[in-house]
Amino acid sequence: MLWNIAVIHLLGMMSPGPDFFYITRTAALRGRRQAVAAAVGIVAGVMFWAASTMLGLVLLFRAFPAVETALVCAGGAYLVYLGWQMLKVRENAAFHAEESAAPAPEADVRAEMKKGLLVNLSNPKVAVYFSSVMSAVLAQVSEWWQAAGVLLLLFAETLLYFTALATVFSGAAVKRFYSRYSRFLDNASGLLFAGFGIYLIARALAWI
Repeated sequence: MLWNIAVIHLLGMMSPGPDFFYITRTAALRGRRQAVAAAVGIVAGVMFWAASTMLGLVLLFRAFPAVETALVCAGGAYLVYLGWQMLKVRENAAFHAEESAAPAPEADVRAEMKKGLLVNLSNPKVAVYFSSVMSAVLAQVSEWWQAAGVLLLLFAETLLYFTALATVFSGAAVKRFYSRYSRFLDNASGLLFAGFGIYLIARALAWI
C-alpha cells in the first residue's frame, strides 16, 4: 500500500502546477532558504489535505456540494490574485552573487512558509487530487499506525521533492538566467496562474 501511495503521490507532484511554479520562481528569485521555507508551507498543506481525506473530506463534499464549489472558487480567486501580481512585473529582477549568500531575515522566511501554505491550500487541484485519486488508496487505511505511516511518507516525500527543486533552481546559473528573463517568466507564470484560477472558478460555477 505504501509503495502505491508513494508512486501516485510522486506522479501527482511531478505534474506542473501552482506549487511547482511557486517553488521554482521563489528559488530563482529569492534563494534556496526562502524556497525551502515555502516548501515547508506546501508540506503543511499536503498534510492537511491528506488528514482531511482520511477523516472524510470526500463524504463532506458529497453531502454538501456547495462546500466544494466554494472551496474551488476561493482557491481560484487566490490563484488569479497571485497571477495578477506576476503579470504586473515590468522589470527583470537584479541578481548579485554576493547578495545570494546573505541569509534571509527570519520574518521573510516565516512569510514564505505562510505563502507556500496558502498556495497549496488555495490550489483546488490538490483538493480534487486527494478527494478522488488518493481517496481510493487512502480508503484502505484502517489502523492508526497505517495512517501515521502514510502521513510520514507523504511528509518526507513532499519535503524531499520540493527541497530538491529549491536546490536546483537556486543555483547561480539558474539565477543568472532568471535575472535575464525574469520579467517574461513572471508574466508567463502569472498568465498560467490567472488562467488556471479563472478556469477553476468557471468550472465550479458550472456545477451550480
